[in-house]
Amino acid sequence: MGSKGTKVTAKEKKRMWELYQQTGNFTLIGKKLHRSRDTVSRYVREYETACGVAHYLTQAQRGE
Repeated sequence: MGSKGTKVTAKEKKRMWELYQQTGNFTLIGKKLHRSRDTVSRYVREYETACGVAHYLTQAQRGE
């Protein structure tokens, strides 16, 4: 089975996350970026997880 649509770029993922911080609404972001609300939700959560892991690793390296 192939993918349904176009691939989401790293730049789009960051933009989705930034817009989510401003609006808190997946549906509005999806309409603005021409993506489904499910796609926006998936990548906002993925971006948040990646940021959290990076923060954790940085703190661990500093010994905090």
